[in-house]
Amino acid sequence: MTWKAYKIRHNAIYSKIMNLDLYPGQQVSDKQFEEEIGVSRTPVREAMLRLRRDDMLYSLPQSGTNVTRIDLKKSLDARYSRQLLESDIARSIGDTLTDDQISQLASVVEEQTTASKRDQIQLFFQMDNHFHQKIYEFADKQNIWNWLVDFSVDLNRYRLLRVYDANLPMSRLTQEHQDIIDAFRAHDAAKVYQLVYSHLNLMLSEQKSVLDKFPDYFTNIN
Repeated sequence: MTWKAYKIRHNAIYSKIMNLDLYPGQQVSDKQFEEEIGVSRTPVREAMLRLRRDDMLYSLPQSGTNVTRIDLKKSLDARYSRQLLESDIARSIGDTLTDDQISQLASVVEEQTTASKRDQIQLFFQMDNHFHQKIYEFADKQNIWNWLVDFSVDLNRYRLLRVYDANLPMSRLTQEHQDIIDAFRAHDAAKVYQLVYSHLNLMLSEQKSVLDKFPDYFTNIN
């Protein structure tokens, strides 16, 4: 099997976990993935082995294989790291963004708002990520974003669950994104820093609602 073929199998299962098509704690099997992905057992098993090593799947004797639950402590640590990095990166470009770059951010928020109105949760979440990725891209810090994505497996599943929590309106996220754009447009780097830092603090204030809504999806809560 070529490396490309292996990555296709691995990424297919990885995406199902990250998109919550496979929910935290769900039991899975190589036969299931053979049927869903349409490949033989050997490449599926190799992909599952890699995902076990990455702590996205786990196996217990006599119990089969399950999707790893979201580790709240890892989520909080990733949030902390991202808050410090992203707020500082945003401040570094807070007074230098071009009109075109600001327009790109505005277009993302517009698409995100439309997705919210249509209850297109997966698209909304993709646009949420795209908005933040743009900040790293404009600051020439794409490598840091890529590292954060790898470091934030638990955090990003938590963030998607947050979007599924009807008690936490999606409009709050889009409004805060718009506020950040307005600060960029005003070339107010200090305000940009303040808004991004506060925006990435939402997890702390919303955590109880998400845990109450999805109590069986988490581990390491205390």
